[in-house]
Amino acid sequence: MIDCDIHHVIADQADFLSYMDPAQREWFQTRGDLGLPGYPWSHPFGFANDEGLLEPGYAPGALERISREALDAYGADVGILHANDASTVSLMASPYRAAAFARAHNDWVREQWLDGEPRLRGSILCPAQDPLAAAREIQRAAATDDRFVEVLLCAGSERPYGEPRYLPIFEAAAECGLQVAIHTSGEGMGIAAPGGGAGAHTFYIEWHTVGSATSVMSHLVSLICNGIFERLPTLKVMLLEGGVAWLPGLLWRLDTNWRGLRAEVPWLERRPSEIMRDHVRFSTQPLEHTDGHDSLLFEMLEAAGAPDILCFASDYPHWDWDDPKFVINRLPKAWRAKVMHENAAAFYGDKLGLVTA
Repeated sequence: MIDCDIHHVIADQADFLSYMDPAQREWFQTRGDLGLPGYPWSHPFGFANDEGLLEPGYAPGALERISREALDAYGADVGILHANDASTVSLMASPYRAAAFARAHNDWVREQWLDGEPRLRGSILCPAQDPLAAAREIQRAAATDDRFVEVLLCAGSERPYGEPRYLPIFEAAAECGLQVAIHTSGEGMGIAAPGGGAGAHTFYIEWHTVGSATSVMSHLVSLICNGIFERLPTLKVMLLEGGVAWLPGLLWRLDTNWRGLRAEVPWLERRPSEIMRDHVRFSTQPLEHTDGHDSLLFEMLEAAGAPDILCFASDYPHWDWDDPKFVINRLPKAWRAKVMHENAAAFYGDKLGLVTA
């Protein structure tokens, strides 16, 4: 089993800040949130699945707990680490502080997490608000350790990621043999555009229903329409935590519009849905609950390219995380091997370091 979404936290800020450029460290030390943009709303009971029942000094997302609860408990071969709140670094107002934070975070992940658990693989954080600085950091971090398997972008952003301004990020990822993960987070925070398309949300339930899905939809359409995959034919992107039930309808709509509006995007010589199937993968979490209509959901997803486009993700240790056994039992039997292992192994390739027969 390969888990494509395990979240780790900065539990010891002093330890993390020891990796920070000394010239920048004092500013970060004076802020309890490390200067990262804050949520305008919050989960009413806590983002972690047991936030109210913690052992002292043993936070959800700590290395020991990830090893025991997310890897050992399910016999996982590999887990892909994703920053928790730190993923919003690209929404900080200062691109200079964002670059310093990302550099420190990547070095901290390498030494404190990848060295501490051989089954974990890392994601490179970058200051996306300064794409040229982001590209330099991707190149630097990738050269330090081949256990980094992807670049992590938060779905909250100033503009959709297909915009030409972001091209240096994707070029650097492709040049370094890395994939790109776009994870829902940060919509409406810091310098990001509001999530949902109609302004700021009032409640967490609104963001979790709409904001975290529409950002992923926008990035998917933007990447395809701006021809990112035509420019970078080896690039692959994984979209995480935006759900998947909306995907068939969006692709049908996009294909229909492409037929009538091809003059606007002449570089797209194939249907957008075909480009998506070759280059984009989606996390299973959250796999929408259907109140007894799973067969309909899977039939629709099959029309969009499933099971080949789906990769298992637990979203550990968040409150709505998916137990792998639950996901396995819910998936059609013919899908299970691909979704739980094979698709992710193909997506990340040799960087996972898996032994093949």
